[in-house]
Amino acid sequence: MKTRVITGIFLFSLIFVPTVLFMDTIFLPIVCSILCLVGVHEMLSCIGRDKHILTAIPTYIVALVSPIAASFLDWREVFLPSAIAVVVVSIMYTLTLSIFLPDKYNSGDTAQAFLLCTYIIAGFTSIELISVIPNAKFIFPMIYIGAFITDTFCYFSGMLFGKHKLIPRISPKKTIEGAIGGTLVCILAFIAYGAIVSKFTELNADYLALAITGLILAIVSQIGDLVASAVKRNYGIKDYGKLFPGHGGVMDRFDSLIAVSMLLAIIGTQMNISLFN
Repeated sequence: MKTRVITGIFLFSLIFVPTVLFMDTIFLPIVCSILCLVGVHEMLSCIGRDKHILTAIPTYIVALVSPIAASFLDWREVFLPSAIAVVVVSIMYTLTLSIFLPDKYNSGDTAQAFLLCTYIIAGFTSIELISVIPNAKFIFPMIYIGAFITDTFCYFSGMLFGKHKLIPRISPKKTIEGAIGGTLVCILAFIAYGAIVSKFTELNADYLALAITGLILAIVSQIGDLVASAVKRNYGIKDYGKLFPGHGGVMDRFDSLIAVSMLLAIIGTQMNISLFN
């Protein structure tokens, strides 16, 4: 527990807080690129595809470049069309490998690696995309509120009130009561955050939109956690890595966060939903 707490303080002070304070500098895309690269490597290692260089190396390159590209390219006119093109080319490349090298790059395993790595890359790239949307400095902290508030209060609610298992075959310790508690606290946290922003800035919070966003992000956060847990359980590993002592690897610590980031990026860039006016 001591190691976990110390590592948590390290993450909070050297990664989470600086990314909020310096989200409009090169610091954020660099951090996202590094975490994305490590996360992809952890996933490929988990599913036994890290030695398959014809897929691993191109994936590492895309993982490293995507968050930085999202920072420097116009997200609507250049980045999104480019990202779609990269995904399409990657699909065709993956299918081609499965046709000509079926023994080593069979369609099932290669498709799984592609899907999981695309999910990770999209998640960390979304963190950078959120930093360039309108009112970004107020929207960006919601990534952490949605992921970490939900995770923390799912744990405490489950510990205090948990009686019914949520999905025991994937995560034996998670309970329905914990999931409900984490979701409710996340909604309240979003409303409280909106009140704070409204009080100290000229912006007006849309509390209904914040409550709905908090609800959706809390659910997505838990799904992200469960997805990462399901993959680990399928491959019989405890942690994705050892980068963060007491917490595991990047995918152990950021599993919920990347899921939240993707949805929040969609809300901020595509759905024309204004949380603050």
